[in-house]
Amino acid sequence: MNKQNPIQRLTDELEHDLTTRYGVMLGSNALWRELGFRSPAAFRIALSRGMIGVPFFTLPNRRGRFALAKDIAAWIAYQRHAVQINESGGVKGRDQPTSSDDR
Repeated sequence: MNKQNPIQRLTDELEHDLTTRYGVMLGSNALWRELGFRSPAAFRIALSRGMIGVPFFTLPNRRGRFALAKDIAAWIAYQRHAVQINESGGVKGRDQPTSSDDR
């Protein structure tokens, strides 16, 4: 039996949902919604200010930014985990996972 920690389990569930909905890669139109922004403009501003801890990339002959579903899933799961830690009075300011973290 493979026992995963709760954050990894949530990451896997989110990745499955995102991949089912969008495929392995999300474009700008999906990203601003999935990351919780109110509008595409708010997403672009946060992106230009480097406020989103997700690795984004561009593609030749395609407009906008893209990200992998697994990176978005890990970021969302981390944000949820950070809220739980802060609410319970635990450790604040832990490093966010990056795409190079082992999963």
